[in-house]
Amino acid sequence: MGQIQIIVEGMTASGKSTIVNLLSKRLGFEVMPEEFRDPLDLLGRFHHDTRWAFPMQLNFLVTRFAQYLCASEKDNYILDRSVFGDKVYAKMYYDLGYFHDSQFGCYLTLYDSLLRYVKLPKLLILVRCPFDEIMRRIHSRGRQDEIDAGEQYWRNLYDAYMPFLDFVKSEIQGDFNFLELDLSDPKFIETPSMIEKFINDVKKFFPER
Repeated sequence: MGQIQIIVEGMTASGKSTIVNLLSKRLGFEVMPEEFRDPLDLLGRFHHDTRWAFPMQLNFLVTRFAQYLCASEKDNYILDRSVFGDKVYAKMYYDLGYFHDSQFGCYLTLYDSLLRYVKLPKLLILVRCPFDEIMRRIHSRGRQDEIDAGEQYWRNLYDAYMPFLDFVKSEIQGDFNFLELDLSDPKFIETPSMIEKFINDVKKFFPER
């Protein structure tokens, strides 16, 4: 088995895809985008009835795990989100009362079992962005399902992502490499000096590139 080179994590509209595409272009990584197979339209059902949260999230977990294993077959992949971030959503839905205790227990059992087969990436990048900027981006890009979710949903998710690194450290045995990137400035991608500093920080973990 190979090893995923980089995982980019962060909440919706934080700038993950921008960073993934930047690193792919500048350092030659192959992109493995976020994928969700949903033949039963569980996501759509969830948007109308939160009781579908449990089967939806199980489907997310299994899909992301399969994607992670697929990406692990080579030593050249960068991943937009991963199996680690899935638990952030599950915990949020449990806290909101969308999962029963027994359902969350079932989720955790499956999550812990799958995590045994996951090899850590060489680098995990956590993208952070202020909540007001997140909301501006969500409305600016105009995806109706995101807008319909409502500001409180995104606030809950934003708060759930705040302790993400501490959560990953508690889940993983041993050390792992990580970077935090502040994308609060919407002009980041248009500012060469910011981009070069970030690229140089990443290259420290990949001197061969």
